[in-house]
Amino acid sequence: MQNLPDTGAPLRTILISDAPKLTAIVENALYQTPYAVSYQANSLSQVAAAEVVDRPVMLLIVCEALSADLITLISTLLKQHPLPVVIFTQTYDAVLQQQAIQAGVSAFVVDGLQPHRIVPVLSMARSRFQHQQRMLGELQDLQTRLADRKIIDRAKGLLMQQRQCSEDEAYRLLRTTAMNKNMRLAMLAQQVLTGANHLENATSVL
Repeated sequence: MQNLPDTGAPLRTILISDAPKLTAIVENALYQTPYAVSYQANSLSQVAAAEVVDRPVMLLIVCEALSADLITLISTLLKQHPLPVVIFTQTYDAVLQQQAIQAGVSAFVVDGLQPHRIVPVLSMARSRFQHQQRMLGELQDLQTRLADRKIIDRAKGLLMQQRQCSEDEAYRLLRTTAMNKNMRLAMLAQQVLTGANHLENATSVL
């Protein structure tokens, strides 16, 4: 993989292209834009095997046709380093295109590598990726809160049974002990359920 000179642009882009003419088209189109080719390689396998010091914000792939191997490499790379992926290809394959989207490709353009289209496509892909990441983060937060609530409810039930106390008293005991231990309430509740004796001598807080 070739480490290209730093252009000073903030949006570092990895370019995968095995055609010098297409590489030149992309580099010229990105000149004096927020995007700059910071790394260029002939195949994605070169990027996957290389140590990229400056983390890129975009992956741009220019290829004649998609392949199952390329999609597998994209999927593996995105699991380790999530980032927007844009593919410009010359041929259309409905099955492979769907697989590419499922693998995490943000934008897919068939027979459309025209200089004036490159930056708008990259910008759209980046916006879409950021939106998807926000949605994913919100979903993960919601799932975490729901899981925490279930754990806390189970811990309250256990305390109510063991101490013959009300639900409010069990919750206050958990909350006060968590504060005293400088722990998240859900973490304490999980330890209560797994038998950790964090509530020993805590009756006085009720």
